[in-house]
Amino acid sequence: MPSNTLTSRFETFHASAYRDDLETRSQLSQDQRFAVIIAGLSSLPLNGDQLASEWSKLLEQGCDLKLAEDTIIQMAAYIGFPRARQCLAVLEGALNACGRDGYIAERSAAERSAEARHERGVSVYRQLNPHALGNINAAFGEIAGDVVERTFLSFGDVYALSEQTLVIQQFATIAALGTLGCAAPQLRFHIGAGLNVGITQEQIVETIAWVQFFAGAPAAYNALTELKAAIAAGTGATPGYQ
Repeated sequence: MPSNTLTSRFETFHASAYRDDLETRSQLSQDQRFAVIIAGLSSLPLNGDQLASEWSKLLEQGCDLKLAEDTIIQMAAYIGFPRARQCLAVLEGALNACGRDGYIAERSAAERSAEARHERGVSVYRQLNPHALGNINAAFGEIAGDVVERTFLSFGDVYALSEQTLVIQQFATIAALGTLGCAAPQLRFHIGAGLNVGITQEQIVETIAWVQFFAGAPAAYNALTELKAAIAAGTGATPGYQ
């Protein structure tokens, strides 16, 4: 049997069927689902052609361009700048192919200052979880203060200046960390932060169902374990750094 026939059968009976099933469920709004899909796909080692196909599908389905851009830019904090840049470049190519332009807002010199970035980052971090600031500083401030500083600068660059709500951003973060499968403490923190900003337990489970689609059952069940830990910790769920 030709390999393309096998691929076609797989797409029909497994991948496409599962994705279609998820896309028809109502636990997530359309924008929430788009953010989850963009974050999950960005976290996978897809090549440019695969990414271009996925971004084009999402745009055809009505995904807002700014949502797509903001979510990919946000992913730089979790998948790294080189990978996020590739994802953004592929999105730009998909837009060019359909005669559309992307846009990233220019920031003033004041907005780009380290002081302003840090202040914005700390403010957003407190909104996600006010208890975690002392935790991360106590764990790493003495030996790696610059790394901690850059974390808050990143929050000031991405979360604080995004046009997306904290709820949308947390959906994306949970999907990315769950798909990556290598960041359990951070996933627990961001699940807790998601609950803090108004995401329901049922919506997080739905996001984890997408993680199962992207990364398989082990990644999904690991994420469910972190969900249980975050629920047990209540509003104080932190990465657990020592």
